[in-house]
Amino acid sequence: MSVLSRMAYVRHRKRFRSLSNCLLSLLVGFGVSHGLAAGAQAKAAVGQTQNGQATALKGQSQLKSPAVAPGKPPVALVGKPGDPTKLDAAKAQETPVSVIVKPNRQLGEITALAFSPDGKRLAVGTFGEVVLYDATNWQVVATFRQVSDRVRSLAFHPDGLLLAIGSGQPGISGTTVIWDTTNTAKPNVLPNQFDTIESLAFDPDGKELLIGSNDKKARCFTSLTSDNGPILDAHNDRVQAVAFSPKSGTIFLTGGLDRIVKVWDQQKVVNVINFDQSEGGITGLAFLNNATQFIGSALDGKLYWWGVNHDERKNAWSGYHFRTIMAHPGGVYALGRSGNGQRIVTGGADKMVSVWTADNGNRVREFKDSPQPVYAAALTPDGKTAVAGGREGLVYVWDVEANKLLSGFAPPALPAPVAPAKASQIKAPSSKHRK
Repeated sequence: MSVLSRMAYVRHRKRFRSLSNCLLSLLVGFGVSHGLAAGAQAKAAVGQTQNGQATALKGQSQLKSPAVAPGKPPVALVGKPGDPTKLDAAKAQETPVSVIVKPNRQLGEITALAFSPDGKRLAVGTFGEVVLYDATNWQVVATFRQVSDRVRSLAFHPDGLLLAIGSGQPGISGTTVIWDTTNTAKPNVLPNQFDTIESLAFDPDGKELLIGSNDKKARCFTSLTSDNGPILDAHNDRVQAVAFSPKSGTIFLTGGLDRIVKVWDQQKVVNVINFDQSEGGITGLAFLNNATQFIGSALDGKLYWWGVNHDERKNAWSGYHFRTIMAHPGGVYALGRSGNGQRIVTGGADKMVSVWTADNGNRVREFKDSPQPVYAAALTPDGKTAVAGGREGLVYVWDVEANKLLSGFAPPALPAPVAPAKASQIKAPSSKHRK
């Protein structure tokens, strides 16, 4: 073999050995990696078994994960423990699932909310309708559309069957309707006011109804079946808030955009005290359980605590202011009270919803889910569930104790208006009908 041939042979032999070594390294690396992966998978399976979750089955490594669209949360599949084709319940709970259902249509503002006294139903007021929901599953159980423009205020009667609805045409009229939610009786329409009805409250016995209107007046109907009741013309601006004391036959309150809260003797229907500490218009009023102290919300973003005393021997009234808290910068638009009187809920221009201890003003929770200002808020009688809504058009539901958003939904759309018949579709009367 020539020197050139030998050199060529050596070069080819070295090249062959290099290729063989590379191939051997690849095979060894693949085996080690595969073994490590299998070991890790087996370890994970053992860990799952020890944690009481589903045990990995033979052939599980061949399953493919469901495809997930970009930007969307994965779909939680729930199956029986040990089923290799589905995730178990524990894994499904870990998968993020949206609880907010927002229809792809224009939504009306949520302008009023009220829970029934037993907490089993929620009334939602928006443009053109009141929607009644089952509070156990948030399904619609009834709707009421005998309203003018948008619903401004809602109040359940103590019996839980009647619902007072305030609405009206701004600057033109105010309508108050008492709806029998069982639909066994016709709605009772009370005399119109000269502007929208912004606030409503039943007295504890359910015999009287107090309303506040944007015509700067309040009215106390002493009967729910007649037009009897004095008109209270004492405010210099719109009356946005009213409330009865939990102690029957004692006092009631009215609050207006004139920044004044007025206390009235219910028996004599006489204004006995005025509070003027607020730096903004009054938007809500709620009594504490002691029946002599109460909270007011205002457009200056603050909550105010006031109280009244009555000297029966002298038949004299006195009042005091004892607490102020900044709640919602930009303005408090909504104030609601739990049926047991232990908590209040507020919402405002800052898009926040807060739950407070009524007696001491401690903030219990703050929810930041709403992307728009909040116009209405309410609590269940036990204060453990809060709801709120506003400009966005969705109703949000929170578990106050768990600090958790439970649901978000929109009221159903109003029926489409019937289009008027075109002229070409209107038939001329036949000759036998012509004169």
